[in-house]
Amino acid sequence: MMRVLIEKKACDFVRFLPQKSRRIILTHLRRLEEPSYTRGIERLATDVYRMHVGRIYTILFTILPDTDIVRVTDIYPIGVAHKRYNRYS
Repeated sequence: MMRVLIEKKACDFVRFLPQKSRRIILTHLRRLEEPSYTRGIERLATDVYRMHVGRIYTILFTILPDTDIVRVTDIYPIGVAHKRYNRYS
């Protein structure tokens, strides 16, 4: 099992969402404890991955296998995330 660390800006984004959205995102974040068994994860770059949360949000994260850490760097509305994917291409 991997440890999931969430950067402050991602945490702040989730904090101000409606309760239902927070609950759904937190459920998806818990799934990142076992990223190799989690469906819907896509590699964007060498060490950058994304996971869609429904059709509303996208979680961007890195996996640090030597330390068994998943580091969540950003959580965006899906439209914003699609615009930012270009920096990983």
